[in-house]
Amino acid sequence: MKLDLQNDIDIKKFKEYSEKLLRLGKQVDLTEVRITRTQQQNKALHVYFTLISYELNELGLEFSYNGLNNNSFSMRYTPEIVKEFIFRPIMATMFDIKSTTKLTTIQINELIDVITKFFGEKGVVMEFPSIENLIEKNTPART
Repeated sequence: MKLDLQNDIDIKKFKEYSEKLLRLGKQVDLTEVRITRTQQQNKALHVYFTLISYELNELGLEFSYNGLNNNSFSMRYTPEIVKEFIFRPIMATMFDIKSTTKLTTIQINELIDVITKFFGEKGVVMEFPSIENLIEKNTPART
């Protein structure tokens, strides 16, 4: 049984049912359902990685990778590099989460805020992709 404890009707059902189980001395397994990212948010996240990589490349910045027998080499930014070497480490630090599939919508918003602020302070302005942003950018200005 899934109940939304922000809904008054579900709160009443929860209280009644839990009191019944308590009276009967039942054992229960109570789990919290976390609202993870939506499909739309997942798509927007990958577009965001693409936008970041594009902007960094346009600025002439390169990603420096240290590996392969301690050899270092530079390459252009890709969406995958942004995800693995920018987004994922910040995610792990902020939320101790390893997989982006475990993020809630609120956590994604917090991560985007941190990344947007970081790049904004460096003069790189990026917005998280949304339908509203796309419409605004593609609508001619009225005079």
